[in-house]
Amino acid sequence: MEISPTAWQVISNLLVFGGICTAVLTIRFNVKMARKTQTATFLFESRKDSEYIDGLHTLRRVRDSGKSFRSYVFPVAENLSKDENYEGRKIQYILNFYERMAVSIRAGIYEENMIKQASYTTVIDTYETAEPLIKALREKLRTSLTYQEFEWLHKRWKNKPLKNNKTI
Repeated sequence: MEISPTAWQVISNLLVFGGICTAVLTIRFNVKMARKTQTATFLFESRKDSEYIDGLHTLRRVRDSGKSFRSYVFPVAENLSKDENYEGRKIQYILNFYERMAVSIRAGIYEENMIKQASYTTVIDTYETAEPLIKALREKLRTSLTYQEFEWLHKRWKNKPLKNNKTI
């Protein structure tokens, strides 16, 4: 049995199309895996980041002390004390950390669900704790852009909280 040239052309085109589809699927899979790998690296590295840990502890310590976060932006005295400046820098580090994380999630660099599963409570608590400071900074700078991506992430996760895992 002989195959016509037209049939060979159809078979050839189908094989090329199959190869293209395989290549596209492989690329999509590799991009997804690279994003997950990048996210896992981010999560592991952030847990070892001493400035991140210090920033979280400082933010919570100031909250628990009852001190107004607005006083870091609008100090009662003319200038902040050396300790207050130091605390302010630590708090700024943690806010910048979450702003960069939110930007990376929004840009599709990090896998949002992985970060949400690992850091949901910390992100929600940190934003809600720091919100008075963020509002004071926006007031002082006369812009709503300050930490807007962190706010976006907080609202997004707050509106779609984590679901409880069902136990078997």
